[in-house]
Amino acid sequence: MSVEWRKLSLADLPAVVALAQQHFEREVDQIFRTDPQVYEYNLALAMVNQVYNPYSVMLLGAWQDNQLLAYTWAVRGERAVWSAEEMVAIRMAHTDLNISARERVALIKQMMGFWEVWAVECRIPIICSTTMREDQGAFLKLHSRCGYSVRGSIAYKRLT
Repeated sequence: MSVEWRKLSLADLPAVVALAQQHFEREVDQIFRTDPQVYEYNLALAMVNQVYNPYSVMLLGAWQDNQLLAYTWAVRGERAVWSAEEMVAIRMAHTDLNISARERVALIKQMMGFWEVWAVECRIPIICSTTMREDQGAFLKLHSRCGYSVRGSIAYKRLT
């Protein structure tokens, strides 16, 4: 699958929010009252931070024929309550559910590679990826195959 990965910018907000509304919103709407404006606001803040402090947040999108197929959002500064070690926390690993499962897996594997490169660049030893989706088995199995330790719906990876 040939896609172009690039940093997301404010111009990409409509595509990101639309993809989230189309696929992710139904995963959380029984728990949260979603608000596209709130999501757009938080994304916009992260995008601005990425420009001015690229080691604070990472927002990347995968594009094919001017269509957003996937995006990922990672932040730094998170810590487990039992450790002083910093973690990269994955806020979002989102793919277009209309593409094939094989393509989605390939995109998520690419995301995982970006997470690791960014964590190493930031000198952060641990990546923490969580999911709240109902159907999370394949997502967590992929993490396990990529060297993550899976604990419930949370996957951790210590980088060496």
